[in-house]
Amino acid sequence: MLEFLGVSETVLLIIALAAFATGALHGATGLAGGVTMTAILSHIVGIKVAVPIMTCALLFSHASRIGLYWNDTDWPIARRVLLFGLPMTVVGALIFTVLHAQVVALIFAAVLVLSFPIKFWVHAKGMRTGPKTLAAASSVWGILAGNVAGPGFFLAPFLLGTGMNRLAFVGSMATIALSMNLLKLSVFSFTEYVDARIFTLGVLIGLISIPANWVGKAVLEQMSDHQHTLVVDGLTILMILNFVYLALGY
Repeated sequence: MLEFLGVSETVLLIIALAAFATGALHGATGLAGGVTMTAILSHIVGIKVAVPIMTCALLFSHASRIGLYWNDTDWPIARRVLLFGLPMTVVGALIFTVLHAQVVALIFAAVLVLSFPIKFWVHAKGMRTGPKTLAAASSVWGILAGNVAGPGFFLAPFLLGTGMNRLAFVGSMATIALSMNLLKLSVFSFTEYVDARIFTLGVLIGLISIPANWVGKAVLEQMSDHQHTLVVDGLTILMILNFVYLALGY
């Protein structure tokens, strides 16, 4: 099995522990787990392999969070995001297949950097996200979603601008992200970026994330909306530094 996966026992253990930790993080924030695990995997297998692995893995993580937050999810908002975002996800996924690894890492960093001014602008203006604004933001999110893990950092300010609380946000993001990753994986399946090894690693990480999401939900229920925001902001800064480092290393 280890020979098939192409990793040592030590590396596999590190991946498993990281999968549980980031799964709990994803359950508690609705955002950071996927991009954090992608960052860790990028140092092990490279970013161009890490993205399709996490596309597989996140199917399990998102599905389990949909069950956990089913009653909190804002279904009309989720449907609007998917209506305008999914067609653009196909475009983004096709673009990903021809990009150099350094460019992908820079796109990750740029998306995370831009999430800050967007969030502060929405907050400073006291802006309420209307249907047209959400549709436009969803289209941009769709293109980003096809290229990177963690595009929710861009979409988050617009979702929160609709007035939803942290529980509705996590549930809605899980529904949106599951649909996006299913579509993204279907596009990748027609390329060399998904094979049996990548799919197996993705399933392994995804299965480990399921119980971790329960831990994350327990943590989230003890947080305030303000604490949730601070955690996401801190992780965003760390991920920016990580992907800049990766880009400089290619």
